[in-house]
Formats: sequence, C-alpha cells, structure tokens
Amino acid sequence: MERHFYFFRHGQTNENEVGVRYGTGIDAWLTDLGVIQATKLHEFFKDKNIQIVYSSPYRRAIDTAKIAITNGTDIKIVTNDALKEAIFWFWDVEDEEKKKQINDNFKLIKNYLEQIVKTDKHENIAIASHGGVTRALCWACGHKVDGIQNAQCFHFVLDENGWKYIETFIP
Repeated sequence: MERHFYFFRHGQTNENEVGVRYGTGIDAWLTDLGVIQATKLHEFFKDKNIQIVYSSPYRRAIDTAKIAITNGTDIKIVTNDALKEAIFWFWDVEDEEKKKQINDNFKLIKNYLEQIVKTDKHENIAIASHGGVTRALCWACGHKVDGIQNAQCFHFVLDENGWKYIETFIP
C-alpha cells in the first residue's frame, strides 16, 4: 500500500518578515502574506485527500494547517512537541555541545515520524511544522534539502520499497 506524506513549513510570520531567527518557546502569528501562502498551499492540497494533520503546537503551524488543509472540515490536527521549532544551525557547526543538540533534535523528529508511520494507518498524512523540522523530516526520508521557504511543501510516498520523494510545492 502506498502512503502519501506531505511535510510543510508554516506561512510567513512577522518575525520571518524582518529576518528574525527564533527558536523554541517563541510563538508568532501569520502575516497577511503568510495567510496568502497558506491559501495557495490549500489549492495544492485540494485534491490530495488529506486525512489527518500532525502539527507543531505553535500557532503559526496550526494556523497554516487550518487554512491549507482543514479549512472548516473535521480533519483532525494532532499537535506534538516533537514538531516544535528546532535549532539546527544548518547542521554546519564545530561546537560539540551544539552538535549533540542538533543530533538529539534530529533523533526526536525522526523517531516521531517513525511512530506516525507505525501507528497511523491513514493513506494521506500532512505534517505542519517549521523550517528546521521540515528539513529534518525530509532528511529522515533520504531527501537532503537546504533552506526551506515559508509554506514550502515536500511530498513523499512510502511503500514496501521505502521512501520516495515525489515533488516540492512552493507557493
């Protein structure tokens, strides 16, 4: 059985707009452009039959998921701290303490994805999160990506042969 997974970053926030890089513990709201990006993402998801959304508990990810996918339907959004903003410093660091934190973040995200794969039997699953988390999810599926734009989405298929990258959507 083929299962489709869609990993996407939240739409633009005020902090993104002015170039602030923030980490865990900070919540932010979508700008007008962020709402437009989420609406364009909704157009992408229209024919994807998403059955469930896993999301960071931060408002920016949940609001993006509500606009892009649930949009007044009864599609469930399940939040989990494993999908919170995670600092990766673009994984190019020399500091051993930061390397350990990066590896711990990656393991947490990868383990949560593996848990979803094992316990959720839906065929069309979306995960709303943040740039670093989305990047880690892609890497966990064998697809190396660098910078991720606001509301950018990566589509993967999982079947008996493993993960296969399908496409990227950029609003």
